Amino acid sequence: MDFLLEYGISEETIRKIKENNEESTCFYFMAQEKNVKEVIEYLSSIKVEMIDNLLIDRIELFFIPKEEIKNRFETYNIDVLVQLINEDINVLNNV
Repeated sequence: MDFLLEYGISEETIRKIKENNEESTCFYFMAQEKNVKEVIEYLSSIKVEMIDNLLIDRIELFFIPKEEIKNRFETYNIDVLVQLINEDINVLNNV
């Protein structure tokens, strides 16, 4: 998971990802590196600040293709949605 470091994800976050998820989930996460990077880049581009929290608590988000996430997010006012996500990642339960 060292590829996450290039996106400013801390070693502490990587440790928590490994602690919070089964080994098979972590393996799948690493196998999906290209998609994970694309999702991180997209979330960063729209100013989501809670990427570390999403990686720790909502790893499944990073398995969804970036285009599908983008399409879902674009059905909402992105600025408002990002603000809400930055306040509470549980907002994604309704997206």
